[in-house]
Amino acid sequence: MKITEKNYTITTIYFDGQFWCALIEQNRDGQNYAGRYVFGAEPTNPRLLHWMIHEFAFIPLLPLKEKTKIRFKKLAKNNAKKESGIPKSLVAFSKAQKKFAEERKSQNKKQKKIEKQEQYLAKKLKIKGLKGK
Repeated sequence: MKITEKNYTITTIYFDGQFWCALIEQNRDGQNYAGRYVFGAEPTNPRLLHWMIHEFAFIPLLPLKEKTKIRFKKLAKNNAKKESGIPKSLVAFSKAQKKFAEERKSQNKKQKKIEKQEQYLAKKLKIKGLKGK
């Protein structure tokens, strides 16, 4: 993938109040994607390098409908005044994550229903085969 105005990745590491996290925003040919990785304790430089080299490529990125900008300085200023400041990109990511989970859940449900039907038919055929002998 060639890095242009339409293809780029922004990674932001921040402390969310409980854990250290990385927010990955990616734009591929005009389509926006976002992903989140939780480090837990404050990551050291070797830990960050290991993460970037070995784990970064495998973080699932979910498609976003709209482009949002992160303004962490403004967020920090707002958090000093009140505690409920959440970046729009995190809200968009969580919405995309919920949508993805719901779609996956419905697909799994359909798959289980199909498997159950197949098991039922196989059992029915087996019983018919035994009665025919």
